[in-house]
Amino acid sequence: MSVQLAVALLALLVALFALVALVAVYARVRALEAAREIGLSGYAAVVGRAAPPSVRPRPGQRIGLVAVLDADCALCHAVWDALAEVTDTAVRVVALVDRSDAFAAHPGAELITDPVARAELFEGFAPTVLRLDAAGTVVERSFVDADVDLPALFRVGSPA
Repeated sequence: MSVQLAVALLALLVALFALVALVAVYARVRALEAAREIGLSGYAAVVGRAAPPSVRPRPGQRIGLVAVLDADCALCHAVWDALAEVTDTAVRVVALVDRSDAFAAHPGAELITDPVARAELFEGFAPTVLRLDAAGTVVERSFVDADVDLPALFRVGSPA
């Protein structure tokens, strides 16, 4: 066997291995996409469920904005500061946090340290922002990353 033939066979073997790896990655991505579509994240989906009573909108308030935040997350602090800019009194603004002493106090926005409520609404990622209807049902969930326009996320439309 010549050196050229050995190199060509080795290159063919490497290419075959790369093709098998690529197909395996593609199959895994497709499986993850299918699981996401049917809600198999390992955490119970919160959209459509009633939120814990400690974070539901109060009588007279039409919606609630609830942020699930972590004290050790820099983006969570930015989300909290942007969330506190919501000044509509018909909107209850709440942050469920692991340690309230790590966050600055803002008038009109509440920091709640309730491990049971936080565990009930946590879906494996912080910061997460939930929008509640007047009855306290979660109607929308947003996982927040650095590219999200926070003022647009917290913009509240007029009542229906």
